[in-house]
Amino acid sequence: MKRHTEPLGSGTFDLLVVGGGVYGAWTAYDAALRGLRVAIVERRDWASATSSNSSKLIHGGLRYLEFKKFGLVRKTLQERNRLRRLAPHRVHRLRFAIPLYFGGRLLRWKLRLGLIFYDSIARSERPLRGHEALSARRLAKRYDFLKKEGLQAGFTYGDCQTDDARFALELIAGALDAGAVAVNHATVLKLTEQDGAITGAVVEDGFDGETFQVRARMTALCAGAWNSHLLESAVPDARLETRNSKGVHLVLPPLPAHDGILLLTGERGRVAFLIPWNGRTLLGTTDTPYDGDPANVHCTPEDEEYLLDLANNAFQGFRWTRDDVIARFAGLRTFPSSAGDPSSLSREWSLAEPCDGVVASVGGKYTSARADAATLVTQVCKKLGHNAGPCPTTWRHFPWRPDGRYRSWQHRTLSTGLRLGLDEETTVACQLRYGSRVETLFGIIEKSPKLASRYVPEAPVCLGDLVYCTRHEMVGNLHDLLRRRLPLLLVASLPRRRVELAAAICGEILGWTEKRRAEEVATILDGRDSS
Repeated sequence: MKRHTEPLGSGTFDLLVVGGGVYGAWTAYDAALRGLRVAIVERRDWASATSSNSSKLIHGGLRYLEFKKFGLVRKTLQERNRLRRLAPHRVHRLRFAIPLYFGGRLLRWKLRLGLIFYDSIARSERPLRGHEALSARRLAKRYDFLKKEGLQAGFTYGDCQTDDARFALELIAGALDAGAVAVNHATVLKLTEQDGAITGAVVEDGFDGETFQVRARMTALCAGAWNSHLLESAVPDARLETRNSKGVHLVLPPLPAHDGILLLTGERGRVAFLIPWNGRTLLGTTDTPYDGDPANVHCTPEDEEYLLDLANNAFQGFRWTRDDVIARFAGLRTFPSSAGDPSSLSREWSLAEPCDGVVASVGGKYTSARADAATLVTQVCKKLGHNAGPCPTTWRHFPWRPDGRYRSWQHRTLSTGLRLGLDEETTVACQLRYGSRVETLFGIIEKSPKLASRYVPEAPVCLGDLVYCTRHEMVGNLHDLLRRRLPLLLVASLPRRRVELAAAICGEILGWTEKRRAEEVATILDGRDSS
């Protein structure tokens, strides 16, 4: 993955994709595979907004059954199963427990029916076992940190999880391999317009300030909360009526369980997740209206207090406080404009065509983004007079999926990692991070064995990870490396000397001056999210 800006100003693209989150990544990948000349630009880093601030789940959306969104649940369950088959290194099984308490909002029999329906939809080639009913005694024994008072019974069921930032990154790598031009840290200053039709965009390189006139026959807006502003500043009469909802997550110490916990709140349609992830627990999420600048979305003390109260009300024997919070992050969900509380709004996706030369992706879910992007690209092909053909991503393995039998590959690469001096947890983490490209990481470590040691004790990341990601994954700054290529800023407390070490490794590869290295270190230590 190399960052080349020069092709942006060369010739005319069939499709310009604006926004490098999961929807933009799937769109660029699909379109490039169908033979279109594609460019994709992202104002910051790949998946740097909502797509790296999700609950990191690949799931069917059990809670949408409460709103009778059966079609949405069917679609997302089918996609969950598909993604599990196409990317076993990227999409992993995760069991959830649901405790039920007397006087709760959802009756036991009603939840049981919902889980039966959930399993029945997913049964075709289901990669997960079905739900299990548990008595209060069995549930309390298995999850002994849950509050026992008023516990009625519970269920467990299966879904999947992922590393959302690396999921999108892998798709960008696939788009590059398929011939697309992909540039991060490239800001769309304005969409260009002629006679009411969008004809491309003026793009600024975020590092040297150079601008490019990108010409495109069609433009796909996949920038979520930024779509409306980009469109209306170019074509004032065009309208893309959307609204945003803020979702906040906290990263907390691990719970004594390998399963996730789904908590039913007192509000209809609202749930909270406690999710094991990278040796920590993700707690989320909020769902509150947001009208501010999308670039300034953040976790407030009120958000933090709300989530901690939800969790603590379900625990016995201990409580989490703000001092336990390791990290916090926030993202925006975008919906078509409508009345009602955000938690009751459908996550169904829609394709808007607000003016000539542009299509816009509105709403949707991480899990179903592949199918939605396929619909978008098919529509673009029709408008361009290009033979769309069958969707190429339907059965195509992810770009970094290992060849052959996945379990055999796991055993073989685990042996290699251990032989090179990696500990078992770090080796397994590297398998999941890089898939088939882990062999390149092993080659780096073989040449310099000291790179097998951990970067920090509490995270399964070795020094070789920093070298590999900087060399091969389009890292633009230290925040790209420590937040999205690797989850270090989410799961570990990094002292200055460790941040300086990362800046030294990254800076040597990228040719940073001492001043640039110091600036990068300051950005991380100050908690600023650099662009």
